[in-house]
This record gives sequence, C-alpha cells and structure tokens, in this order.
Amino acid sequence: MPQSKADALDESSMTRPVGSHRPPAQKNLEFKAKVRELTPLEKLFKDSGAVFVESLKQTDTYFKVSNGRLKLREARGKKPELIFYERDETSTAGMRSFYDVLPLADLSIKNFLAKSLGVKVVVEKERRLLKLKNARIHLDSVSGLGQFLEFEVVSDGDDEGDALLLERLKKMAAPFVEKEINVSYSDLVLSD
Repeated sequence: MPQSKADALDESSMTRPVGSHRPPAQKNLEFKAKVRELTPLEKLFKDSGAVFVESLKQTDTYFKVSNGRLKLREARGKKPELIFYERDETSTAGMRSFYDVLPLADLSIKNFLAKSLGVKVVVEKERRLLKLKNARIHLDSVSGLGQFLEFEVVSDGDDEGDALLLERLKKMAAPFVEKEINVSYSDLVLSD
C-alpha cells in the first residue's frame, strides 16, 4: 500500500545528521495565514508575553529539486544559509516540517546552484520576528503578495504541548486572519 505524504515524513527518516558537524533536522509545527494588518497583531502578541527579536529583510532563492524544497536565504547583516525542508501541507492542525540548515560563509555557492539545479523562484520579504516560549512568530510583508503571519513552534520533545501552544496562537490571531495558507511563499509567487 502506498504511503501518504504524512506517513512518508516520519520523524525517524527525517532526523538524520547531514555531515558530522551538523545536528539532526529540526522539527517544527507550523501555521501560515494571509492577514489584514500586522501592527495590531504585533501588539497583541507582545501584550501576551511575546518578545520582539529583530527585523529582517530576507531574500530566499528557491532551486529546482525533485523532493522537498531547497532555498538559499540571504538576510541583511547575517551570514547566508542553505535550507532544505520537507513539509506535510495536508494537515489542518498545523503543517509538520523538517529542516536541515547549512550555515554558509558567503554566497559563492549561489551561482553554482543556479547553474546546476536552476532557479525556481525568488521571494523577497520583510519580517518582524517575535518569540513566545518555543514559538517563533513571523510577521511578514512579502513582495507582490501582501501581509502574512507565520508560526513556527520548534519541537522541544513535547508534541502535545507544542500542539496546544500552536492552537493558542491561532486563536489569538483568528480575528486578523483572511485566509489560512498551507503552501510556501514560493508556491504563492509562482501561482500569481
């Protein structure tokens, strides 16, 4: 019997070291939505105990790969990162994602990846990052798409607690949500 996408993304197959210098893949529970306004959302989260971390201007270059997604992230004032991830986008409870992140010293690999794999799409965004417990709250203005809210609850080993935190954040944000999004910004840019 063929595996469903959710079954194929089981933790044991995804949490493997990629090279001796890197930890296993990171597991996240995620939620993304198009929202009406970001400023009142930020106030709401701060009033509920979230802490502002930083503002980021990010450019994500997605490359053509046969499985998952591979992107090179550039952020002003930060070292670039090569990020590979697979995500179950079928769940309504929250998308389950597994990430491998490779910090880079510079962007010298960018042209190599573009030539060898091909560029799928480039996504530019301004992000305000907040944190609440083990959740990262992204308030994103995505070029050409609009304003979005994204939660990433980084697994701390308590799957039930992670799910409860995600549900709490979703309920707080509900009055501002226009539409839940279960795909990458790259997919939205390509479909526009």
